[in-house]
Amino acid sequence: MPIIFDSKDAVFFVGGRGGKEGDQYAGGGCTKEFWGNLNSPDKTLADVMDANGGVLSSVLAGTIGCNVVDNGSGKVRLTSPGNSYFTDCCAGLITRCIFTSVYASGRYEVIAVDENNGDWIDIDEPYSADTTSTAQVGGAFNKIQQAADNSDANATTPHNVEILTNKAETFTSTASSIDIDAGGGDLASNTWKRIIGIDNDGVELADGLFVTIDANNKACDCINVDQVDNIEFRHIYAYNTGGSFSGYNFDKTANHYGFILKECKATDSSYAVTVQSNAVRSFFVVGGTYSASVISLYMKSIFGGSIQGVNAYSTGSYVFYLGYYGVPVKDCIIRSNGSSAGIYTSSVNSPTITNCVFYNVTDCISISSSTMALVEYNNIFVVAAKASGKAINRMAGGIAYSDYSCLWALDGAPSASGRWGGDGKPEHAIEEDPDLIDAANGNFRPRKPNVLRGGKPDIAGNTTEMGAVLQEYEFARRAKAANLGRMQIIR
Repeated sequence: MPIIFDSKDAVFFVGGRGGKEGDQYAGGGCTKEFWGNLNSPDKTLADVMDANGGVLSSVLAGTIGCNVVDNGSGKVRLTSPGNSYFTDCCAGLITRCIFTSVYASGRYEVIAVDENNGDWIDIDEPYSADTTSTAQVGGAFNKIQQAADNSDANATTPHNVEILTNKAETFTSTASSIDIDAGGGDLASNTWKRIIGIDNDGVELADGLFVTIDANNKACDCINVDQVDNIEFRHIYAYNTGGSFSGYNFDKTANHYGFILKECKATDSSYAVTVQSNAVRSFFVVGGTYSASVISLYMKSIFGGSIQGVNAYSTGSYVFYLGYYGVPVKDCIIRSNGSSAGIYTSSVNSPTITNCVFYNVTDCISISSSTMALVEYNNIFVVAAKASGKAINRMAGGIAYSDYSCLWALDGAPSASGRWGGDGKPEHAIEEDPDLIDAANGNFRPRKPNVLRGGKPDIAGNTTEMGAVLQEYEFARRAKAANLGRMQIIR
């Protein structure tokens, strides 16, 4: 693993400007302090790279190279007098250095430049001996894999790494699969490596926009994460049509912690997201769109985390599969073409499922563990067939709490026996048509005020916050009739 600098947050780029060619040997970016806020950066891409994403300065072996001297303050100075190689450079950029002796080759922070002639740069490395070096300052990497392999957030002195990409990638072979398996974050220090989609101005993309990674029908996972901690993806679309593989795959042979998919997308694969082992701990899926032909989110044996605000679709066995540890599921749209169950959980502990819309599924929630005690409330359940579809299909285990939800079938009033898990309809549950505004075009907001109190479950806008199932006035009416306060009614 190259050195980078071990004490400051870093920002690395993929693609960048113009043709977005980038360079696997580029310095690759700058300090976070130099770049600033992702949503309103202090600098532009032109401050970091040339017109096509290349380096701002390249002094290579076989040309003239740089002499390595003491800058007078005990730091390394790379100098090439009279050549003005560094006229476009500034402090805060990262340079890739290949030293001929003494120093470790890698990427270093530029801490000062020759503003008059561009003949030298200082790097953040103590001077100790004479040597020579090449220097490639700034620029973007050409692929996410290069940026991931050449950056490290798990250093002696904690710091974060943000990899910003606006370059779509298309695989040419299975070897193109993006493997994040080194240089992750540090659990104890809470440092992270984040891979984030940006626009052509270098600003983080808005919700619903993505940078596409196309597996191009190759027999591999699109993105694979293995043996690292604290990895986050934002605004990355893992598009994969390659057989029985995944958009995102997470696999561990030892315990690793801290994974986030935030406003991401994965479609057309057998599995949109797979978590393969209970060694994967603390996994969060926040927002975004996921669809698959077998299971959309296959969350096997995760511990901690949650699934919130997700728009998910499957034509296979289940939309969500929750393994050994059940995680909270909230504010989600869970859909099928009538062939998939919504959530199947074999967890030994109990998931809490709230504020979700289930649409055109065979059953909504299936539980199969004898130790489970399901909690569900404030959900809208629309099953495919009234004669067989259930809000809760209880094969084993118990129900700790189930109420304030609405059940209906596409073909009319539900009639399947045991449709609420075998305990009968809960006291405050509803069995009536929620009259969804336009489910065919992704708007699952019900027209009836007694079904939904507020929120905006509009899939097209990626906003799925549901609010309570019963309208405010319905709470007030029942509270008045029972002479109870609203909070007592909710309990």
